[in-house]
Amino acid sequence: WPSRSKPSREELGERITEEHRLASRTRGAPKFSQVERVSQQTKQDSPKYPQPAQRRRATRRQNAAMSDPRVQRLTSSENTIVGLATGAIDVSTTQWILYCKNATQQGLPLTMNPRVLYRGYTMSLVNMSVLSGLQFPLTALATSAFTGGQERALTGSEEIGAAFVGGVLSGFVCAPMELVMIQQQRFGTSLFATPSKVVAEAGVGSLFGRGLFMSCGREGVFTAGMLGLGPVMRRYASEKMGYSAPAAAIFGAVGGGLVVATLSHPMDTIKTCQQGDIGHKTYRGIAHTATTLLGEAGPKRFFSGWAWRSGRMVFQCFLFDACKQHLSPLFFPHHFQD
Repeated sequence: WPSRSKPSREELGERITEEHRLASRTRGAPKFSQVERVSQQTKQDSPKYPQPAQRRRATRRQNAAMSDPRVQRLTSSENTIVGLATGAIDVSTTQWILYCKNATQQGLPLTMNPRVLYRGYTMSLVNMSVLSGLQFPLTALATSAFTGGQERALTGSEEIGAAFVGGVLSGFVCAPMELVMIQQQRFGTSLFATPSKVVAEAGVGSLFGRGLFMSCGREGVFTAGMLGLGPVMRRYASEKMGYSAPAAAIFGAVGGGLVVATLSHPMDTIKTCQQGDIGHKTYRGIAHTATTLLGEAGPKRFFSGWAWRSGRMVFQCFLFDACKQHLSPLFFPHHFQD
């Protein structure tokens, strides 16, 4: 009150009337902070203004949906190291499936004995490690040829084509090692005694040339699926079909694995039967082997062991893609700092 004296009834009424009038003017008009809160709420409810957590999730989904172009910065030796690690993980987890597949293709009995299931493990480990160690850098070289040395995202056909070329070239290395492993699985001979046994029975040519062409063809299709088709299907599922990152990874692994397993399995069956019979007693050349298999049980004979190999390939399709995306920055983080 402006005066210490008690206001009259008229003065008090005038003050109350003025306060009511001022309150009626501002009633319902939000303060600045309220307007700001309304604006923030509008942004929260609008898809045009994603919140930080939403932006982080969207970024993770985008990164998971596409192959990181920075992987192309790895040198040939770095790609080889990633491939060697991938091959070691693969064989250690799937060798028993490989034995069951080879036994089914050759008509041999299956077993639950781990000593038999992992027979030829060392040669298989060397084979897959070297094979993966070659396929990664060879695919990278083919990728560089497709892009002209530029760092850019590959188209789907380029990614599959680069992987196919890398796989075909790696087939020349894997054929003799797989022959040794199959002979070990059949007869239980040691790693060092088996090559001498093969050379003594069939000559050096059989050690390096038996099943070679089928090996190259199979590896070309295999690598096109593992490093090409699988990632392409994963990106398609995420970008076009709206799948989450885990669901897209499963879609790419299952779809890519089943496709390449089906397309390459006839070649794998011919190769396995040839390498299991180095004496040419039942299976001779490619055409003779194919004709013999067709006469044994019809077209389905070419797909003996398909279930074993398909299951393994689905896992491999997921594994190879995951190792490429996660081991590369783990081993060589200096390429992924930007």
